[in-house]
Amino acid sequence: MMGEAAPGQSKMSLFSFAGHTLDLIQGRLRNGAEEVMLRPKSLALLTYLLRNPGRVIGKEELILAVWPDVVVSDDSLSQCVKDIRIALGPQGEGLIRTVPRRGFILDEQRVEQASGPTRVGPPEVRTPSVAVLAFDTTPDQEWFSDGIAEDITTALAKSRQLRIVSKNYSFSFRNSARRGDEIARELEVTHLLEGSVRLAGDRTRVSIRLLVGATGELLWAERFDRRVADIFAIQDEITDAVVGHLELELLPEERRAIRQTRTNSLEAYNYELRARQLALVLTKSYLVPARRMYGKAAELDPGYARAYAGMATCDCYLRDWHGEAISAEAMLQTAEKAIELDPGLAEAHAARGFALFCNERHAEAAQAHQMALSIDPHSYEANYFYAMSMARMSEDRERTAELFKLTSRLRSDDYASPMMVSSFLPRGSAEKSEWAMLAVERATRASELHPENAAPLHRGAVALAHLGETEKAYAWLGRALVIDPDDFIGHINAACVYALLGDPERAMDHIETAVRDVPQNTLDIMRNDPDFEALRPLPRFQRLVRRR
Repeated sequence: MMGEAAPGQSKMSLFSFAGHTLDLIQGRLRNGAEEVMLRPKSLALLTYLLRNPGRVIGKEELILAVWPDVVVSDDSLSQCVKDIRIALGPQGEGLIRTVPRRGFILDEQRVEQASGPTRVGPPEVRTPSVAVLAFDTTPDQEWFSDGIAEDITTALAKSRQLRIVSKNYSFSFRNSARRGDEIARELEVTHLLEGSVRLAGDRTRVSIRLLVGATGELLWAERFDRRVADIFAIQDEITDAVVGHLELELLPEERRAIRQTRTNSLEAYNYELRARQLALVLTKSYLVPARRMYGKAAELDPGYARAYAGMATCDCYLRDWHGEAISAEAMLQTAEKAIELDPGLAEAHAARGFALFCNERHAEAAQAHQMALSIDPHSYEANYFYAMSMARMSEDRERTAELFKLTSRLRSDDYASPMMVSSFLPRGSAEKSEWAMLAVERATRASELHPENAAPLHRGAVALAHLGETEKAYAWLGRALVIDPDDFIGHINAACVYALLGDPERAMDHIETAVRDVPQNTLDIMRNDPDFEALRPLPRFQRLVRRR
C-alpha cells in the first residue's frame, strides 16, 4: 500500500500536515527534522487517510486497505488510529475525526501535497526491527530476568537505525505456545531476541539467541557464565552483538545515551528492579516498601534517573489513592529531578504528568503525558496515567474505554484496565461482558500468585458485578476487605459493587469511609465513574462530591 495509489487516490508522495511531513518514497514520518516512529500498519493507515482527505472512509474500506489478506477486528483499526493520534501529539488534534457509526475523516484543509524527490538507485532496504521477548526464568527470579530484558530493549532502542518493539508488547508472549514466526508476524518485526536467565548465589547464567523472525534461522547464540557483578558488561555485549549481526553500528552519542539511562551500581540496580516489581501492585502494603527501595537506589546512585521517577510515582499513588500526607510539590520536584538526569526517560515524564495531575494542573499534566508518549508511545505508565486522568476529568467515555483497552494490551497481567473498560462501555454492549470476563480471569491468576493482596479481589469483584454474578462478587469483596480493611481503592470498588447490585445506601457507607482526609483528586473519579450512576441522585453523594 505504501508505494501504490489506488484509483481515485492522491498519487503525491510527500505530505505536510499538523507540523509533520510524511515521505512515502522513504517511508518516513517526521516532526521537523526528528523522525517519528509508527508501526507499519499505523503508517499504512495514515498514508491511506492522507491519500483520501476530506471524505468519510468506512471501517471496512480501511481494514481492507491496511489488512488486505488478514481478518482483523475493529479493535486493530482503533488501535492504529490511537497510535497515529499519540504520535502526532497536540499538533494533530482534530486532524483525524471519528464519525460515529460511519468511520473516519481526515481534514483536507490541513494537508499539503507535493510530488517529492525521485528515488535514484535500488529501493530502500527495510529497516531491521527486533522484539526482545521475556527471558525464561523461575518465578522467584522474574524481577531480575525482566530487568535484564528491559535494559537490553532500552539499549537497542537508542539506535536510530533499528526499530524496537516496546517490551509491553513483546513481554505479552511470555509462556506463549505460539511459534516464533507467528510472534514475529504479529509484532511486525524482522528478528526476535530470546533467552533465559538463572541466578545462583553470586553467579548468573544468561543464554541468548538472535533469530530471523520469519524463518527461525539462528543468527547468533551465546551463553554467559559470569558473576552477577558483570551483568552490565553482559548487557553491553548482547547489545553490541545484536547490532553487529544486523550490520549496524551504534554511534558514540547513542552509546552515551545508553550509559545515561542506567546505573553503574549493581546494588542500586537490584533495589530499583525489586521496587519496580512491587510498585506494579499499587496497594499501600506494596507501594511503601517499593518507595523505600527506590529511595535506597537513589541514595546509592544519586544520578539514577529511574530511581527518582519510581519514587515520584510511588508518592503520587500513596498520596492520591491512599491519603498519605505527601507534599504535591515535593512529588513534582522528584519527578523533575529524574527528567534533569535523563530527559529521554519516558517514565520520568509520565511521573511528572502524574505529579502535575495531583497538583490539579491538568493541562500541564496532559502535556507531560504527551511528552512521555512521544518518547515511548507504548509506555504502560504514560498510557495508564493518561487513561486515569481521562477517567476522572472527561465525559468522553468511548475515548476513555479505548485508552484502557490499550493499557490492557500493554500488560498481560493488568486486571485493573479491563475492569475499567467494562465500566466505561455502555450497558448492552457486546464487548462489556468480554472485558469483564478478561478482568476476572486476570484477577484470578493474580490472586492465586499473591493471596495476601486484596487488589485483584476487589477489582475482580467489580467485574463480577458487571457480569451479574452477585454471590461471587460479594464473596470476593468480603475477602478483599478482610485482607486490607483500610485500602481506599478497596472501599471505592466496594461502593461500585453495591451500587451495581442495587444497594446504594451501603455503597455510600463505603464511599464515606474511603474519602476521609484525602485530596480533592480522589473525589473527581466519582463524578464521571459510570458505576456510580445509581448514586448520583442521592443527597449524600451530592454533598460528598461537591468541591471543598
